[in-house]
Amino acid sequence: MKKKLLVTITLLTVALMMLAAFTGCDSAETDAEPSSAAPAVTETTTITLGVPTAPPTLPILHMMEEKMLGENVKIDLDVWNAPEQLIAMVQDQKHDMFAFPLTVVAKLSNSGMDVRLMNVNTWGVTYFMTTDPDFKTWSDLKGKTVYVPLQSSPPDALTQYFLNEAGLKVGKDVEIVYASTAEVSQLLASGKAEYATLIEPQVTAAMSQNSNVRRALSFEEEWKRVTNTDTMIPNAGFGTTQSFINEHPELVEQFQTAYAESVQWVLDNPAEAAQLAEKYLSMKAAVVEKAIPNMGLTFKSAEDAKSELDTFYQLLNDFNAKMIGGKLPDDAMYYHG
Repeated sequence: MKKKLLVTITLLTVALMMLAAFTGCDSAETDAEPSSAAPAVTETTTITLGVPTAPPTLPILHMMEEKMLGENVKIDLDVWNAPEQLIAMVQDQKHDMFAFPLTVVAKLSNSGMDVRLMNVNTWGVTYFMTTDPDFKTWSDLKGKTVYVPLQSSPPDALTQYFLNEAGLKVGKDVEIVYASTAEVSQLLASGKAEYATLIEPQVTAAMSQNSNVRRALSFEEEWKRVTNTDTMIPNAGFGTTQSFINEHPELVEQFQTAYAESVQWVLDNPAEAAQLAEKYLSMKAAVVEKAIPNMGLTFKSAEDAKSELDTFYQLLNDFNAKMIGGKLPDDAMYYHG
């Protein structure tokens, strides 16, 4: 009996030792080589863009639809309807990129705000509209009221410049009334406004609702006349902050490339681009499609557009420096990617 018990205890001891040895081996192997079955950890980056319902936003919609920044990058849109709303977005530090009217980005930069202009994507795009069949030129506006959208934007600044160049003083010879782009378009279409500065696609919208509304003057042609050049008017571009560039340098470069490709896609596919405008921004697809050829969409990096930007800012600085923040913007405003 004692002999049987001793054998049993001995076998049990050996078994336990072998189990411990195998367990130790497994543990060592686990510590040395983590299991390849462990799920990969992926982070989703969300970038929030401050945008208007205007030409600069259309390429963004294509980027969103095609996930051009990658599966793990989500784009959120926050729509602004006036420069004051855009400025608030820059100040709240909750937004990452912005569609900037070029006068506004200069003002912000000159005030010391952390903004960087990445590209210029919208050129011209502005027209002087009227229902007056006898209107021919700026000097005809003496004693009239002109409706203008987006106070302090390039359309506003250039309206005042062209009026001044024609010898008319705002507030004395001509009254300017400000409203949102949509409101100006509706006032013109309803016949409540006789003269207005307007941008696409609201130009096309007003003309489609009232056959008496016409494009009387192209700001592009007026620009060429007063500057005696064949250059385009830079109007708007996308920008960000140096803080965001420092945190996401590769994403900013990727954005530039994807945006340039998407500008061309919008021009090549107006019907599809218009459908995206209706899907994401509730804009009427038929109007947007018809307006796209007149939207002035052309991509240039801010560095490549420097010559046109210098001409634009110098003209406004000489006319009324307050429109761009009191002085010419310095090189720190430009993204060098």
